[in-house]
Amino acid sequence: MKRISVYLGAIILIFVDQLTKLAVIDNLKDKSITIIKDILNFTYCENRGVAFSIGNGHVPTFIVVNLIIICVLTVYYEKNKEEFQSLLNKIFFTMVIAGGASNLVDRVLRGFVVDFIDINGLFDFAIFNIADVFIVVGIIGLVISIFIGELKKINEKNKQ
Repeated sequence: MKRISVYLGAIILIFVDQLTKLAVIDNLKDKSITIIKDILNFTYCENRGVAFSIGNGHVPTFIVVNLIIICVLTVYYEKNKEEFQSLLNKIFFTMVIAGGASNLVDRVLRGFVVDFIDINGLFDFAIFNIADVFIVVGIIGLVISIFIGELKKINEKNKQ
């Protein structure tokens, strides 16, 4: 997977996330649909903050912070390509960048992030979107991959 593929992959994931949000805006505004009774609903929500609606109403600040984070991650990727040699690391990185960028698109174009995945019943959790899933899965995957990589380095060092 070449460098351009990471960015092309991010564009595809952004497109997928934005399509789901448009479908939600067109079909779920002011209502909720039960997907799995007492577990999963699709509920339209305008998030004007960040995770868990923290900082509600500070959209311009979040736009700037979002841009800075995406730029820092992209520069890190470009300067440390050897850490992203594995296909999984590239996929995880792509997910993080795409999720952040797609939520940035929402903030810039709409003034809020469209959330709609509403898990309840088992536990009460904030409503979120697919971009949020990309970010969380991508970060967890990268952390695990980096941790495993460091363990391998330590193991190789001990064998010498």
